[in-house]
Amino acid sequence: MSDITARFEPKILELIPHRPPMLLINKILSLSDKTSSAEVIIDQQTPFFETNSGVPAAIGIEFMGQTAALIAGHQALNNPAEAKLGFLLGTRKYQSTVAYFKKDSVLEVSCIEGAMVGETLASFNCEIRYKDSSEIIATASLSVLRKPAESPEKPTFAEKNTNDNI
Repeated sequence: MSDITARFEPKILELIPHRPPMLLINKILSLSDKTSSAEVIIDQQTPFFETNSGVPAAIGIEFMGQTAALIAGHQALNNPAEAKLGFLLGTRKYQSTVAYFKKDSVLEVSCIEGAMVGETLASFNCEIRYKDSSEIIATASLSVLRKPAESPEKPTFAEKNTNDNI
């Protein structure tokens, strides 16, 4: 078993483009077309880990973003023709009751796809709790721009410009 699959569930690597050191979620807990939840291990191997404190709570926004990205990956796997790339535009009302996520703890991050504005803008309502607790320790609403993934047959912007110069 490679180092990456020892720390990260292999299915995550199929669903989202993130890779270490910026792959932050470790395990899929649940996944559907509209909801996802993931586990995040907080320890010395976790990016942004601070020895005496843990991981700053602001990193929770990225935990949420990657958990929300699982939904798009799941949708793309089930319907490749409708695959969309997601770009985090921003977050509203990120609130955390902690300054740091405790070292040697496990988080459960949950996301629900909320409103869709046309085909391109989605919102996700997300929350974080410690796995051994029902108390919510962070919440936010994420705004995500969704654009169709380019198929391999379509030339990229750079390829279009190179071909124009020939």
